[in-house]
Amino acid sequence: MIIVIEGSDQAGKKTQTALLAAALKKNKIKTKTFSFPDYTTPLGKEIDKFLHGKRKFPSQVIHCLLAANRWEKLQELKSAHEHNSVLVINRYYQSNLVYGVVNGMPLSWLEGLDAGLPKADLVIVLDISQKESFSRKTANRDKFEKNAQFLQKISNTYRRLAKKYHWIVVNASQPKEQVHADIMKVLSKKLAKL
Repeated sequence: MIIVIEGSDQAGKKTQTALLAAALKKNKIKTKTFSFPDYTTPLGKEIDKFLHGKRKFPSQVIHCLLAANRWEKLQELKSAHEHNSVLVINRYYQSNLVYGVVNGMPLSWLEGLDAGLPKADLVIVLDISQKESFSRKTANRDKFEKNAQFLQKISNTYRRLAKKYHWIVVNASQPKEQVHADIMKVLSKKLAKL
């Protein structure tokens, strides 16, 4: 099973990915985590430079780079999927759909960039207000994190695409323990249907 934790900046994706992976491992479920963008790869380093204003790319190029960053990890993803019961991914191709649409890219074009990657079985979107997102990180924001209007559009687009693609939206403005409990309920419901 591939579980993706999505959401706008500072929604708690990294924290919830770690809590979910720990809970699964505690229950003796073989689990591996991934995080995208992966800034350790050659393309990931270019993406990091772009996000911090050290590189300029047209929107199409950055969305191609974000997709290529996932393709760089394809063999590792496949291998992990074969050797683990669950992969928990902090941001995956769904982020590229959301950010791409907000950047004016056609949804069908964005979908094509990741066609062929292992598909997510469950996508959980951590929903947080733009105001709360801003209050959670005050220093070292990247170019997207600094733009309040842009972040509001991202939140709205996550909600809209969640309906289209049947992603599950969880209120991430609650304490992290409650958010984790809500994620575990979502996962239990999903497993009951399998």
